[in-house]
Amino acid sequence: MARREPPAEPDRIKIDPHTGETRMDYDPPKENGQAKFKANGADNAKSNGEDKADRKKPRFELIPLSEIKPDEAAEFRIDRLLPRLGLACIYGPPGCGKSFLAIYMGLSIAAKRLFFGCETKQCGVVYIAAEAGTGIKKRIAAARDYLNITDDVPFYLITGAPNLGFRGPKDCKALVDSITAANIPKEQGGVGVIIIDTVARVTPGTDENKASEFGAFINNADSIGRHFRALVVGVHHSGKDESRGMRGSNVFNGATDCEWAVRKQDGMHSATVGKMRDGEDGIEFSFRLEVRDVGNGRTTCIVSEQSDVAPTSQKKSKRPPLKGAALTAWHALNEALDELGEVPPELNHVPSNTRTVSIDQWRDYAKRRGISMSDLPRALNLAFQRAVEKLRDNNMIGIWNDRVWVV
Repeated sequence: MARREPPAEPDRIKIDPHTGETRMDYDPPKENGQAKFKANGADNAKSNGEDKADRKKPRFELIPLSEIKPDEAAEFRIDRLLPRLGLACIYGPPGCGKSFLAIYMGLSIAAKRLFFGCETKQCGVVYIAAEAGTGIKKRIAAARDYLNITDDVPFYLITGAPNLGFRGPKDCKALVDSITAANIPKEQGGVGVIIIDTVARVTPGTDENKASEFGAFINNADSIGRHFRALVVGVHHSGKDESRGMRGSNVFNGATDCEWAVRKQDGMHSATVGKMRDGEDGIEFSFRLEVRDVGNGRTTCIVSEQSDVAPTSQKKSKRPPLKGAALTAWHALNEALDELGEVPPELNHVPSNTRTVSIDQWRDYAKRRGISMSDLPRALNLAFQRAVEKLRDNNMIGIWNDRVWVV
C-alpha cells in the first residue's frame, strides 16, 4: 500500500509518514528530509520552546483536595425550604392550590418577605404561566395587593408556553434570550428564580413516562438554571396514586434538588418538603385559600398562611374517622373558617397566624348543615356539644374562650 503523505495544512490532524500514526500539528519535512513534530508529549514540551501559556486548558479540570472549599454564597433562597440553585418541583393533584402557592412564593422572594416564618433572599423572579391563561393576571394582582407589595419589586410574568420538551420546535435558547433582554437589575439579585407552571404545558408531545423523552425537559431546565445561576421551579401534577409522588418517569424525581408535595384536606392546604438534597426534609406548612374580589364582579383566591414551618412528626398523619353529628360539625367548622375566619391578636393560647371563628358562628353553620334532626334549641345544643367533645377528644380542634380553630 502506498504511503500516505501528510496534508499541507498545519492546523489539521496529520499522518506520520514514517510510522503511519495519527499525530497532531505535523510540520512538513525540512530540506534534509527529517520530519519535525510540534510537541504534544511531555518529553518534547520544552525542547521546541513552546510556551506553556499556549497549551490548551483541559476540558475537565482536576481540583486537588487542598483547594476544595465550601461555596460562601447563601445556600437557600428560602431558609429551610428552597435551595438557591438547581431544580425544584411543586406538585400535587388538581385543585390543591399549587399554582396559588407558587405565585405567593415568587412574590415573597421578589419582595424579600418572610415566607411561612422563613427568611427569603431577594432576587428577580420570572413566572412562566404556561397553563393559567388570562386568569393568572388577577391572581398575581390580588396576591400583590394582599401582601402590600410595591410595583418596583423584580417580579416578571411570561404568559406564553415555550417548548422545553422532546419534540420540536425547541425554545430553550429563545427563552434564555428573552429573559436576558429584560435586564433584570443586578442590585436586586438578578435572575434568581424561574417558575414554570406547568411542566406538562411546556413539554407538548413529550411522553412523561419515558426517561429518554422527559429527560429533554430536565436538560433544558438545567441549561436555563446554569446560564443564569438560578433555581428553576417546575409546577407539576401528581400521579393517579398520590402516595407515589409526581406523575411520569422517576427521572424527574432523581434530578430534583427539592420537592414540595401540596395537598388539600377538609378545606386546609398543606405543603410537605419531601426532598431536600442538602438540607432538612420531612417538614411542612399549611395555608388556606381566601376568596378576594378584584372588581367588576370577578374573584380569585390568595394564600393565607395558617402555620409556620414545622416537622411533619408534630402533626397527625391521618384524621380519625368521623360520622354523624361530629362529621357535620367538622365540615361546618371548616366552612366557617373559610368564610368568616380571622387571625386574632397574638395570644399565648392560640397558635401564631391561625384563623379562628367564634363558637356561636360555628354553631350557626352546624345548624344550617342539619346537625340535629330536631329544631328544638335543646336538641340542637346537645348534638352540637357532643360533636365538639368528639372533635376535642380526637385532638382535631383547639378552643380558647369563645374562639375555635383547626389543629
